Amino acid sequence: MTTTPKNIHDGLRRLQADVNAIRVDLTNYLENPAEYQSEYFQDTLEVALDALDLITYVREQLKGELKDE
Repeated sequence: MTTTPKNIHDGLRRLQADVNAIRVDLTNYLENPAEYQSEYFQDTLEVALDALDLITYVREQLKGELKDE
C-alpha cells in the first residue's frame, strides 16, 4: 500500500479500484492471450498485493471500531 487510507471508506474505495484494475487486466488478457507476455502481469500482481494490504487495513479498522463500542 503506497499510503495509508484516510479512513475505512477511503480504504474500501481504493480496494474497489484495485479489484477493478485486476478485472480489466484479466479481461484484456482473456480476450487475446497471444498479445500479452508474463511481464504484463507484474503490475497486476502488485495491485493484487495492494488489495490484500487494504483488506488487512479495513479489517483492523473495523476491529478497532467494534472495540470502541
